[in-house]
Amino acid sequence: MNKTGTIGERIALLVERFGQGRNTKLAILIGSSEGNIRGYINKGVIPKQDVLERIVRSLGVSTRWLLLGEGPILAEECEKQIREYQDTAHVPIVEIAAAAGVLGYDNSSYIEVADTINIPYSMLARNKKYFCIRVKGESMAPTLLDSGYLIVRLLERSEWHDMRDKYVYVISTTEGLAYVKRVKNRLNQMGFIVCTSDNPDKVSYPNFNLREEELHSVLCVEWYFTAKTPNIHETYYKKVEDLEDKYDYIQMQLEEIRKKMG
Repeated sequence: MNKTGTIGERIALLVERFGQGRNTKLAILIGSSEGNIRGYINKGVIPKQDVLERIVRSLGVSTRWLLLGEGPILAEECEKQIREYQDTAHVPIVEIAAAAGVLGYDNSSYIEVADTINIPYSMLARNKKYFCIRVKGESMAPTLLDSGYLIVRLLERSEWHDMRDKYVYVISTTEGLAYVKRVKNRLNQMGFIVCTSDNPDKVSYPNFNLREEELHSVLCVEWYFTAKTPNIHETYYKKVEDLEDKYDYIQMQLEEIRKKMG
């Protein structure tokens, strides 16, 4: 609810909500008189402290709303909002360019935070550093779509060798580049990782390797949010159908050539 200007206007709202539009009924509920209610609303009379206390106690109205016009009307709703706020982590939303620049450092005060997203603590690991990064481009489509959001957890350097094979990570390099890729972890065996794209167009999105010394920071993707509902069959599987049609056509031509030669 928007902030209400005067306490008289707020009492008028209470008349509508609790008194069914009648001053007399609200007066009965809070142990006052119809004339007093009319004075609060029409003449700007400020209720005395005992009247304010009875409104809060009798109607369950939030003291903050009654005095300042801020927050929900009911104290129960206000307490619920506070509980929900306390039970959520406020994850900063940053551009992926920031991942290349400073996410690998303990001091993140130079990260440009565009906004925050509230995530229940039950969805996150305690005492870990999280960021929300927006996907840009089509390299991970159809798994991750352009403009979707990733909730990522910053890994300690000691965790790099234990990266789960073929899982999605945000990788930033010492050269200031950042990638969202599916990773083949070869650090223990050969000292590098293989960064792969889920997009089937491997000409445009080829695999590439990064040596451990080239890695600046690694963030594990734990959650993905998107408002898009694409028709994946229409977009990607149709390419497979087109290839199958071409294959069938080539086979038919080969059969005709064999007949002519035979």
